[in-house]
Amino acid sequence: MVGKREMSGAQKAAAFLMSLDKEAAANVIKNIDEKVIVELVEAMGRLEPDMTDGEAIKRLERELIKSLRKPRTARVRSDEELRVMLEQTLGKQQAGALFEKIQQRLLHERPFIAIESFPAEFISKALALESEAVVALVLAHLDPSLSAEILGLMESEKSLSVVKRMAGLIPPGFETLVAIAQELESRVREIASGPVPPNPQARLRTIAEVLNFSQPPVEKSVLEGLAKDDAQMATEIREFMFTWDNLADLDKRAMQKVLASVDTKTLAISLKGSTAPVEQNIMNNLSARVRDMIKDERDTAGPMSMADVLTSRAEVMKAVRTLMESGEFRPTRAGEELVT
Repeated sequence: MVGKREMSGAQKAAAFLMSLDKEAAANVIKNIDEKVIVELVEAMGRLEPDMTDGEAIKRLERELIKSLRKPRTARVRSDEELRVMLEQTLGKQQAGALFEKIQQRLLHERPFIAIESFPAEFISKALALESEAVVALVLAHLDPSLSAEILGLMESEKSLSVVKRMAGLIPPGFETLVAIAQELESRVREIASGPVPPNPQARLRTIAEVLNFSQPPVEKSVLEGLAKDDAQMATEIREFMFTWDNLADLDKRAMQKVLASVDTKTLAISLKGSTAPVEQNIMNNLSARVRDMIKDERDTAGPMSMADVLTSRAEVMKAVRTLMESGEFRPTRAGEELVT
């Protein structure tokens, strides 16, 4: 059994105070130094669930040697509740100044806190207009679980590039952070306040999924018809029908046809930063001699930009699409794995 995490003094005091009713808490805070109150109120807003459950409160009661009629589970209070509690303790003017000081200190620590309560989908849509450098900056300052959820909504290549930027991030000045945070908050609120504008890429991805479920004649006629009116759209739909990550599931016959049309240098570069399932499926369909050549080519190439890697991957995917267009290969349809 994993032991409970050790709580700091501020966390213990915050959890205990928040288990009391409003008046009792106010009376306690009235006798606390102003500098301590700043730290205490911040701790109230950031308590972890395991620090506020009934058992945790019981332990605090015993530790503080204070007897209550019954232990109460502490709850995280809103900013407005914290403001009211401070006003009852210190008076409206002094409480306002102290609350502003608390908010400024919290803003320095978490400049993007204003958007953390919004769904990841809204934040992701707002970030879609930003450069990867700004996206990395924002995600590095958000709650890790929220950042992970937003990364999961991105294309795999973009999410990998963003994570690499996060690893080597050098934060800008505080004023720059605040400016980015304010602009992003405005955009997120705008997205949340009304109907979300349709995402053209999402529509094309949906069409690709529908075609993946259709019969070959239907797929062919639809794509050929689209190509006559908009060749670029037809190409993008084909790309969504089969992505780089889908290579992990490509059967031996189709994979060997793809690999036969790609030179070793292009293949070696395309595998840089690739997921293990894709690399394993590709390598398993190469001879031992070619596998060694691929490894040597990759080592010789050294570190490369993601743009160069994506260019090589595009060559591999071009071979896949050529097979799809010729009718020699089709993405696996739902349920086909059940047919014997």
